[in-house]
Amino acid sequence: MTSINDTSERTRAEERTHAENLFRLVVEASPSAIVVVAEDGRVRLVNAQTESLFGYRRDELIGQSVDVLVPLDMRVAHSGVRAEFMTSPKARAMGAGRDLYGLRKDGTAVPIEIGLNPIATPDGTLVLASIIDITERLRAERSVRESEERFRLMVEGVTDYSLLMLDATGHVLSWNEGARRMKGYEAEEILGQHFSRFYLPEDLRLGKPDRDLNSAAVDGRHEIAGWRVRKDGSRFWATVVITAMRDKEGSLYGFSKMTRDLTQRRQAEEKFQLVVEASPTGLLMMSREGSIQLLNAQLEVLFGYQRDELLGRSIEVLVPERFREQHPGHRLAFFSAPTSRAMGMGRDLYGLRKDGSEFPVEIGLNPIETDEGMAVMATVIDITARKRAETTLAQHRDELERSNKDLEQFAYVASHDLQEPLRAVAGCVQLLKKRYHGQLDERANEYIGHAVDGAKRMQSLIDDLLTYSRIGRAESSHRAVSCADALTVALKNLSVSVQESGAQVTWDVLPVVAGEAVQITMLLQNLLANALKFRKPSENPRIHIGVVRDGTRATFSVSDNVIGISQEHFERIFGVFQRLHTRSEYPGTGIGLALCKRIVEHRGGRIWVESKPGEGTTFRFVLLLSAEDSP
Repeated sequence: MTSINDTSERTRAEERTHAENLFRLVVEASPSAIVVVAEDGRVRLVNAQTESLFGYRRDELIGQSVDVLVPLDMRVAHSGVRAEFMTSPKARAMGAGRDLYGLRKDGTAVPIEIGLNPIATPDGTLVLASIIDITERLRAERSVRESEERFRLMVEGVTDYSLLMLDATGHVLSWNEGARRMKGYEAEEILGQHFSRFYLPEDLRLGKPDRDLNSAAVDGRHEIAGWRVRKDGSRFWATVVITAMRDKEGSLYGFSKMTRDLTQRRQAEEKFQLVVEASPTGLLMMSREGSIQLLNAQLEVLFGYQRDELLGRSIEVLVPERFREQHPGHRLAFFSAPTSRAMGMGRDLYGLRKDGSEFPVEIGLNPIETDEGMAVMATVIDITARKRAETTLAQHRDELERSNKDLEQFAYVASHDLQEPLRAVAGCVQLLKKRYHGQLDERANEYIGHAVDGAKRMQSLIDDLLTYSRIGRAESSHRAVSCADALTVALKNLSVSVQESGAQVTWDVLPVVAGEAVQITMLLQNLLANALKFRKPSENPRIHIGVVRDGTRATFSVSDNVIGISQEHFERIFGVFQRLHTRSEYPGTGIGLALCKRIVEHRGGRIWVESKPGEGTTFRFVLLLSAEDSP
């Protein structure tokens, strides 16, 4: 017969067995290694995670001292730690503040983290040790520390930028070499100080430091530019970027702050702006996309806009509507090969004012490299007055050409039509002289002589005027003319004068020029005749014809040792019928040098004189070489 006490005892045993089984299930299901140790240090229970962690089978550990899992160099200390724990058993981490290691069966040590929990049982107090392998955690922490160290070294090594770490309230946590150089503080002077000490007093009064931190906290990043102050009180222009730093949960724990000193750049920009503003021409800078980024006061005057009405707008607002469709293509073409050049070469360009009126412009383009990329600086000049002057000049030129043609035609017709009556007058006078010479008194003979001389001079003047008017009337031919052949003809025509004067004429190897043989002969003959005529009575003329080739042109010189010319007469002598001497001193019509000038200028060249009285004269002139010329 079973007693009530027996039944209660059996019930308690069943409950205890059930609890132990439940405990074992919980231990076995734990993701951590579980080792249950008795007061004597013997292992009472382990789970599968313990087998996996330490490499022992379960039956190899049950009943063994827990010291088998402790590295040899730590076992002596471990016994004391275990005894200390048992005197006041309570849940805690084992070895807090110390690195703990477990010893695997193969003899290798593994870093671990241990949590201790006392368990009271009818058989005494047991200790449940929860063991975690922290190898991966330590590896990750070491990687983080190494990354942080590399980052620290990198930050410390940066000298061009101030790189700081701030706490959530704005106090300085780190200080790099760039910050020291830029702001003048040593690390020990600034660490722990509030970053607001870099702000100007007026910014502090306005609460700007706190506003900047708040903006960074709200937006994640806050970029500003302004004046900052160094330790010595000097100011510098800086760009500052403040970035908020948050943990995984999104809580703000600090800020990073990067500062760049742009004082020199700002000073350069201010000087550049002064130059731009001082320019007498309109200047504007635009981006690749055609956005106006900068302009000066002169441009405001040209187009009638205020500055803020143009900044940021498309350049097409200044382009007449009829040209706008093509303008972006021209802009892209410039940026594809940016070089300094005039815009719209060969085309008339116009600007559009705010009031809708157009005006002619001349535009120069210059590429500029900026921090934002390639831009173009354009100079804009209002050429309204120039266009008006060009139109007036063209009208005057046309009128002058018509007048010259009329004068040439008049001279030709007048000189040609005067030939016949002059010949009649000259013939009659010569007949009178022939028939009545010696029959009249001396005064009558003198009058008849004057009439004959006058008729001859008039004939010579008309002949020269006719020759002068013919040059340039017809289209100019560009035949290859041998100057040597032309000189031969000229010397033949002047042979009597050369012999009478005892002149010595020399010349260089002469080129082949583009022109007309008759005119080149006439040119050389008139210059030679001039030297033969204006000679010193006591000295034979020496004349040399030189030439210097220069590319497609040749500069000739006709030098002599004759009486020379005063500088005040250099221009006058090339005029028609201009004389420096009386006919009794030196005969002639005074048209020879004018004829030379007309021939040379008609060929696109020029003629001038170099001379000193009593030292001789050199006439120089330029002619275009023929393609057939070979020195």
